[in-house]
Amino acid sequence: MEDREPVSLALLAKRIKLEPLPLRAGAPFTITIPIHNNEPVPAVGVPVMVYLSAEQEQIGFSSFFRVLAVTVPATQTLEVKVPVVHNLAGGEYQLWVQVNLLSAPLAERAGTPTLPEDDLEDNAALLDVALAPFDAYASDLCPGRTDVAIEFAEIWLEPDLQHMHVRVRNLGNQAVYNLPVVVTGGPLSHAPGGQDLASKDGQEQAAQERSVQVSGMTYTPAIPPCGGTTEAVVELDRPLKAGDSVDVAVNPLGWPDGLAEDSFDNNYVESVTLSPDQSPLLLSEGQLGAAGSSGAVTDYDFAISPVDVEIMSSGVVLVTVHNLGTRDVANVPVRIEAKSGRKVTDVIPLVEGNGLGIAAIQLGWVWSPKATLTLIVNPEGAKGGYPETNRDNNTVTFTLP
Repeated sequence: MEDREPVSLALLAKRIKLEPLPLRAGAPFTITIPIHNNEPVPAVGVPVMVYLSAEQEQIGFSSFFRVLAVTVPATQTLEVKVPVVHNLAGGEYQLWVQVNLLSAPLAERAGTPTLPEDDLEDNAALLDVALAPFDAYASDLCPGRTDVAIEFAEIWLEPDLQHMHVRVRNLGNQAVYNLPVVVTGGPLSHAPGGQDLASKDGQEQAAQERSVQVSGMTYTPAIPPCGGTTEAVVELDRPLKAGDSVDVAVNPLGWPDGLAEDSFDNNYVESVTLSPDQSPLLLSEGQLGAAGSSGAVTDYDFAISPVDVEIMSSGVVLVTVHNLGTRDVANVPVRIEAKSGRKVTDVIPLVEGNGLGIAAIQLGWVWSPKATLTLIVNPEGAKGGYPETNRDNNTVTFTLP
């Protein structure tokens, strides 16, 4: 290894910036690190380390660690911007920034060598960082847990067969963001027409199939808690073809810098297969998730009967919604219609899996004496609605006094 000329670098600690302020849990931010080069020649391959750790770490906490190599122009100051896209909770943190200064364990972990430098006194900085709790992204409507989920009923393709939509749900009581949504797979592993893969032709065909595997990945924005959703669009590296089978995952177990979850059982939908006519209709094989005797997903199955509507006063009804599915769900839409066409929309704040949810709903302008009203739980096509295979028990009528 050739000897390298010494460098002279300075970390301008007082000019380190974190933006946007105030820093909040559940929101990304950027660290701007100014590095000055005192020499008349560029400093090439300068390692910059960023390490952000909580003063009081909890079980499942993952610190933020980055090492990158930069080139600092001669006699100039370079501003290095490091995005922090990490699910950090609110609280007190310590931020270490080091330029061309790595301890042996960190250097080994980073795989980035330092440059020869005589004066390292101004190459490091330690800052106290506070992340404010983001109250709007936390809720006590659901149990204290960390859990995101996907299901086959909420995956679909655009007509170009190259953009896959995946709806991701946050079942926990705190917001999450920047979770990877990953699609991998390709042609079915079996050979068409009963081709024997042990033969030479079969081996050649298998090699061709492996060469046209499809993949794609994107990241979610922030997802509110207690049933909050986001729609991630994954651009595949090629359009799907008839018979292609892919696996879809959110926040896969073991993913670098992934979110630690209470349960990963609902993070995968396996063997999502394009129908033979290449239509955007997807077929599922080996789907994970709760299923009824017919194989239909039963995570959401709302029900209501006339006895579940109690008239409290001239303008308020108490509505009890049952969930025959297995998943807790927040903000279930409800619509109440009058024969005149007037409508009132509201939500049930929380309906527990294999349980119920209750809400008092103001009738407003649909109320009139002796009027007969229609109440629909989770109306089809409603904004913020949930996929449901059985809607026969979602509608009741009741008459006002």
